[in-house]
Amino acid sequence: MTAPKVLVIEDDSLLAFEMQDILSEAGYEIVGPAATVAKALQLIESQDIHAAFVDCNLHGEYATAIVQALTAKNIPFVVVTGSERESLPPEFNNGVFARKPFSAVHLLEIARTLLSGIQL
Repeated sequence: MTAPKVLVIEDDSLLAFEMQDILSEAGYEIVGPAATVAKALQLIESQDIHAAFVDCNLHGEYATAIVQALTAKNIPFVVVTGSERESLPPEFNNGVFARKPFSAVHLLEIARTLLSGIQL
C-alpha cells in the first residue's frame, strides 16, 4: 500500500519541521514543506497530493489561492492558524479548522480524518 502524500504549507520553519516529523513518523509521505504561496501552488500542480495542512498567512500573504487550488482538485485540507475562524476569508471554510498551537495527537487525528475516505 502506498503512503498517503500530505502537503505541509507553513512559513514557520520550526513548526513545519515539527509537523513533517510527526506526520512522517505516523507513516505519511510528506510533500514540501512550502513556505510561500508560489511554492505551494507549484507543488499542488506537480505532485499527487492526498491532503494538505495550510497555514492561512504565509509571510503576510493570505493563502487564498492555495485553498482555491486545493478545492478545485478536490484535495481535502486543514487550515492551521492562530486566528479565529470568523476572521478568515470565506474560501477557507471548505477546510477543517485547527488552531495553533496543537498537539501531535490532534495533528494525527486531523490527518486520519482528512484521509479516511481516500482510496490509494
